[in-house]
Formats: sequence, C-alpha cells, structure tokens
Amino acid sequence: MGVVLLVVIILVIAIRSHPPALYWQGEPMQDASQVLVEGQAAMQSVAAADEGALSSGSRCYFSLQGSSGHDVAPYLRCGPILFPWSSPSAPWLAYELSGKPTGSGVKVRLGSSVPLNTSRLHRGEVLRRPDGGAAPKGTGGLALPVVPRQRAGWAGVLSAPPLGLRPAPVGDLIGDWGQTYRLVAFGEVSYLSSHLDPAALKAAVSPRGSAYATARTSGGRPLATLLLPRKGQALVVAELALGPGEAAGAVPSEAAADGAGPPSTDQPAIEVLAGGTDVTFDPAATAARGTRGDRSANLTVVASVPAGSHPLLEISDKGLSQEVSLVGGQLAPGPEVLARVGTNEPLDATGDLPGAEVHFSDASLVWFAGSDGGTVPPAPDEAYLEVLASASPSGPSFLPASDFSLSAPGGQPEVGEPLPDADRAAIVVGFLVPASFSNGTVTVSVGGRSFSEPVNFP
Repeated sequence: MGVVLLVVIILVIAIRSHPPALYWQGEPMQDASQVLVEGQAAMQSVAAADEGALSSGSRCYFSLQGSSGHDVAPYLRCGPILFPWSSPSAPWLAYELSGKPTGSGVKVRLGSSVPLNTSRLHRGEVLRRPDGGAAPKGTGGLALPVVPRQRAGWAGVLSAPPLGLRPAPVGDLIGDWGQTYRLVAFGEVSYLSSHLDPAALKAAVSPRGSAYATARTSGGRPLATLLLPRKGQALVVAELALGPGEAAGAVPSEAAADGAGPPSTDQPAIEVLAGGTDVTFDPAATAARGTRGDRSANLTVVASVPAGSHPLLEISDKGLSQEVSLVGGQLAPGPEVLARVGTNEPLDATGDLPGAEVHFSDASLVWFAGSDGGTVPPAPDEAYLEVLASASPSGPSFLPASDFSLSAPGGQPEVGEPLPDADRAAIVVGFLVPASFSNGTVTVSVGGRSFSEPVNFP
C-alpha cells in the first residue's frame, strides 16, 4: 500500500513540473509565450485608457474545454480586469486568436480587435499557461473602479463624434428656417472619452471615495479619462451635419439686411425625448457651430437617458417640431416641401407696366415664408410659392401683393398675399400651393396691362 501511495505522489509531482502540452487543432504551437506577452500588453493598455482595474496577478491564459483538454480555444483570456461598467462576476477580456501552419507547428497570432466589455468564463472552461500558472479565483480581490458619473438628464455638445456610431439612413434631413440638420450617425454608448467634453467632469456626480472629478495630474489634466452615465442610464449620441436653411435663400433676413450675417432671431430648441423625460440642450452651445461663415459644420450632441427608452431627437422652431429616432434612425413625417430638392429658381425677367418697370428676381417653394420665416402653411402637404420682385420707380406706385396672381395648369388663378419683408426695396409675394407644385405662371397686372413669367421646379 505504501509503495502505491509513493508512486501516486511521484506522478503528481511529475505532472505538475511538466504541465500538459497545448495544441492548436492537434498541432503544436509556436511562440505561445510571445502571444501571452502581447495579450498582457494589450490588457494593460486598455486598462490605462478606460479606467480599468488590474491586480498584480492579472495575466493572460489559453482557454481549454475541461481540465484534460489540450486544444486551445480560438481566443485568449486576459484578467482579472474590471472596468466601471463590468460585472464582478465577469472579469475576463477575450482576445481573438488565429493560427498559421508552418513546417514545425502552428504560429498563433493575436487578433487586432480590442474587446470593450469583460465576460465570465464558460461552464467547464479551464485557463492554462505553458508554464503551468493557475488563474486567480473570481476577481482576484479586485473591486469595481470608482469613477465620476453624469447626472440623469445631463446633456452636452462633443468636440467630435465617438467611435462605433451607426450610420444614419441617407436623406434623414430636418429642414429649418435658419439651417438644416442631417442625421449622419447615432447610437447608444456605455461611456465616452472625457477629452470629448472636458467641461462635463465639473458637472459629474462624484461617488463617495472618488476624487477623479477634481484631482489632477502633475501636468494639470483631470485624472478621469471617461464620462459615464448613472446606473440605469445610457448615453445617446447624435452626429448632425449642418447646412444652410431656408433663410439663406433669396429673401433677405432682417439680420442679413443689416449686414449682421445669419438670422439672429433663429434659436431652434434641440431636445432628446426619452422615457417620459425631455433633455434640453443649451441653445448657446448648439448655435455656436454652423451659424457663422458658410454655416456648414457638424454638431455632435449627447444626452443621458433611461436605458432602453427609445429616444427621439426633436428640433422645434417657429411652431414646427420635427423628430428622428435615435434607435433606428427613422425620420418622422414632416412638411413635405422641406424634403424636396431644387425648390429655388432664380429669375431675371423685366416688364414695362403703366408707371413702373417690374423685375422678377426669384421664385422658391418654402415652408418658412417671409424674411422673418414666421408665415407657414396650414398643412404639412402644402407650401408657399415665394416670389421676389421689385418695381422702379418704387415710391407711391409701389405694387401691392394683390396685383400679383398665380396660374397653374388646371386651376383657377390665385391672388398673391403680402409676406413680411425686411428689405423695402423688394416685394415679397406668397401663394399657398401644394408641396408637390411643379410649374405655373406668375402675373402682375397694372392699369389693364399685364406682365407674366413662368416658374418651374423639378
């Protein structure tokens, strides 16, 4: 009996001093130790970048199905490591592996993808290293990192969009008086890099024991590198491309008439609607981009909303609210004319009438009519045909809008109505038409004589 026991002890010692060989699909692996070194460097890099917590025993391991297995799984397990969004029961990163056969075995390589979330081990999964090192149990004594989190309902404007957003459907355009907003990309993220909005750290809710929001490194940078939502919240992001709106057309705005640039009175409200709550963005922050010069830029906004609440981005201006889903990117129905292209036709036609020479300079289909954008159609399937004209001499014989009419194929002539005009050297006449209007003839009649000009839109 004693001899048998001695043999068993000797076998156990031998096995432990010579750990079982590891294989890739039945073939011996080359440079297995080098793959582990590369994996550990990658783990340490992502931990430093994303507030991850490591222990002195955090290392990388090959994965096997069961303690008697020899073929490794096509991924490397590295940890324990915990990010602020991790679960303590899931402290492992998984890096993809690939194998390339050679004359003396298989050369195993580490994949280029960077895992962003930790996971738990599968049932029966065993972690092993060529040197026989055993993996720590559980988290190896690690605790979740304590970092600042943004309050519920927080909203910000980012300096650039984060990686990983979904491209929006082509044509998701929200038309407006001052400028247009086209959804470029959107998505829900678990965290953001703090450099995208450094000021947000000052507004963060600092958990007990955390000095990240106020403490700084010797170089003057905040210690925190991430922006996270509170528990039960998610950060929803929308990247918007801004372009000129209807006020950039032929009819001068009040601000433009004074040489002050784009419309100073245009302050659309931008909100995210989610879970019965409204998250409102500071108009000064959203107006700081794309409203000067060529008024063409990008605006990226972020809001903290209840997780799984199917948020909508809503832009409201001059009584009109337009929405786009930040879950699927679908644009809600809006005024039909704002979705059309080619709704402006420059004109250059002059006619002599009793006491005045009349010149037509532009015709456009618009939703926000007049130089102040305050005259809108009563229904989303309608639009205003806005005609810009001038008369010389203007003086006492300045033409009223009632002298203008519009004839469309198959319809009765419609009398023009005056639209607000900040530039009194011009006459701005409006005709209420279907949003699908394509062609007609504008006529001005004075003293029994008339002058007409056709207008056409694609």
